[in-house]
Amino acid sequence: MNEQYNINDIRQLENGLTKNPNDTDLINKLAIGYLSCREADSFNKVDGLLKKAFEIKPSIKTANNYAYQIITDWDDYERGIEILQPFIDKEPKSYMPYNLIGYAYLMKENYEKAKFYFEKALTLSQTEMVEIIHNLAVCENYLDNPQKALTLYDKSIELMDKDNESKFNKAVCQIELGLTSEIDQIIQKIRKSESYKDLTAWVSCTDLSQLCYLNNDLKQAYDILMESPNFDLQSYPEFCYLLLKYNDSKFNELAEEEVESKKSWIADLNDPEDEEYEDYTEQERLAEIKKLNEEIEIIRTLRQKLINPPEIKPSELYKTIFCGCLFYDCKIHGTQFDE
Repeated sequence: MNEQYNINDIRQLENGLTKNPNDTDLINKLAIGYLSCREADSFNKVDGLLKKAFEIKPSIKTANNYAYQIITDWDDYERGIEILQPFIDKEPKSYMPYNLIGYAYLMKENYEKAKFYFEKALTLSQTEMVEIIHNLAVCENYLDNPQKALTLYDKSIELMDKDNESKFNKAVCQIELGLTSEIDQIIQKIRKSESYKDLTAWVSCTDLSQLCYLNNDLKQAYDILMESPNFDLQSYPEFCYLLLKYNDSKFNELAEEEVESKKSWIADLNDPEDEEYEDYTEQERLAEIKKLNEEIEIIRTLRQKLINPPEIKPSELYKTIFCGCLFYDCKIHGTQFDE
């Protein structure tokens, strides 16, 4: 991390832009400054500024920064690619546009194109970057090249895997290949790490429970699952199965809690005195009530549907890594200025 933007920086940039309203470098700096300076209270101006810079001077730099905001803030991968692709075709000298468009294609599950651009980004990056290497490995997994993926995960782990995503993916990949001797060792490394202890950990106890479940170690999957303060029965049938197998009373307790919560929500939706009642049209209210009743029925019938262990696939567990800051000329992260 380099220098942060403060409110004085913001005011200087705003004054400079008043005198030179078409200076795209100033527009870019101000947009990035707004993102990082809460005191400026101007986050809602960022999209407009980056779009303005792109419209004034369409270039690799302005297209990349506008597309980055669209892709990472709005998750509009299609629009981001549409903005950036014509400038990628001009062969930028920086790794950043290639990494960004690779990330967008990865999130769209177009693994061939994502792989192509990640490999290009690697050839241009001055240092080996975990984000690129890890996400390239994910592409290899989905393109049925697990051995290549394992090599990349090992490299990512060697460089820096502070949030454990590469260790986790490596274990999933090993299970997919039938190489299970190292799985427990990886699980213990993750559990002992500082990031695992964080409530917002990228690899949590529910993730490790699924990993054990995938490895057919159901008892360990259950034991680790019980470390979780909460989990969703409806979305994870494998967790329901573990509870039914090892802790039937806990399953009944959680199922009843979910049913009662949904009943309470239905009661609120039917109550004209409720503060959120006016937030719904009659049609929306009826649709929401119908949905909640269907969810209640699903919960009540889970026991009958889970006689056999539900299947989860390795492809459902692989984790991608956020692409990081790819703004040109971000003084916080010291990114490139030149295109």
